[in-house]
Amino acid sequence: MFKDTGGNDAASILLNLTDYRVIDATQEPAGRQVLIEPKATEAACPTCGVITTRIHARPVHRVKDLPTGGNDIKVLVRKRRMACQETACERRSFVQTTEQLPLRARITTRLSQKLVDEMSCELRAVSRVASAYQVSWPTVMARANMVGELVGNVDRMFIRRLGIDEHRFRKVRYARGRTGKVVRIEPWSIVFTDLDTGKILDIVDGRRCAAVKKWLKSRPRYWRQRVQYVAIDMSAEFRKAVRENLPKAKISVDHFHVIQRANLMITQVRRRRSHEVLQRRGRAADPAYKYRKLLTCNLENLSIRQVERLKLILEADPELGVIYGIKEHVRELLKTRDIHDFQSRWAVLEKSVKTTKMVEAKSLFRTLTAWRRELLVFIRTRLTNARSEAANLTAKNLKRIGRGYRNHGHYRVRILLYTAGLRPC
Repeated sequence: MFKDTGGNDAASILLNLTDYRVIDATQEPAGRQVLIEPKATEAACPTCGVITTRIHARPVHRVKDLPTGGNDIKVLVRKRRMACQETACERRSFVQTTEQLPLRARITTRLSQKLVDEMSCELRAVSRVASAYQVSWPTVMARANMVGELVGNVDRMFIRRLGIDEHRFRKVRYARGRTGKVVRIEPWSIVFTDLDTGKILDIVDGRRCAAVKKWLKSRPRYWRQRVQYVAIDMSAEFRKAVRENLPKAKISVDHFHVIQRANLMITQVRRRRSHEVLQRRGRAADPAYKYRKLLTCNLENLSIRQVERLKLILEADPELGVIYGIKEHVRELLKTRDIHDFQSRWAVLEKSVKTTKMVEAKSLFRTLTAWRRELLVFIRTRLTNARSEAANLTAKNLKRIGRGYRNHGHYRVRILLYTAGLRPC
């Protein structure tokens, strides 16, 4: 039995440190100071398990704890070094430990938990958390790394719908290679997201096909067989990596990127027509340039005045009118909900593209033809990559608050902690 000699004194109740009692509390010039010691007067040897009450020494160590009474407090712990009385035991002495202060711990368990909570509950810089609790930056990051390894265990998660997207980890840099040629270095990070919950599964340093292949190959076979759908943007490299490593999963292309590609087609035609007709780029006096945003907006969202301006632009240039109609056909194609309507809209779009001679329209249709299978999956499931885009926004906000990251491992742990949902904030 462990004997508890600590009474219910007021100082011990206010400090509220489990398994410890307050011996003395003083007001020093540098601040308040409290001396504590374990309540139990006996302990079991970690080697042989024999309980002993013999004390070999009482060293005093300073530990870091949560602020008490609104201000920081200096906590001194009078630890007991117990002497093992078992003659057959190799260990002659050991330090008495508790749940709040494990062996060689310099901060309490409750402070360590508080640091992790602060890192996972809101987007805060590591330096701000360290400054708030008067600890060092490595101390906070070490606790985050320990918990991050547990949170980032993807193999134990049941994933049915997987999202893959990418964003820049750092700014573009230029370096001189071994041959003397200047090489452009683009540090990219690939984000893997659970589309059912929006949780970030992992963040991989690298770009495109090679990084996605490596990450998927490292997953167990049973994990890969559970994945039913994968949502990506219009990246042929992502599609190739998914088809090779997740042969049973169906790929859905995000319709946002399809519309973005159609809007790019309109912009290309508008710029070309400006050079052909005016022999210069567009200016603010040109209606097609001044109201160019109307060409990429949804027609049903425009006001009456905006519709009138749009009509003036399309009537002034027949090619812009034709290309705008093709863009609207693409939007109508993506609105369909079943295969029959999709085939009908596809036939209308194909006929419109064949009628025109514009290379921009034909280029768009070739792209849609290459992604037709993925478009059909989107029509049936309406599965988008919106949660992956939201995860990218979270990562970018974290980079802004943290004033940038140089270490990709620390960057990965911070994002995993924030999206893990360890506790309600």
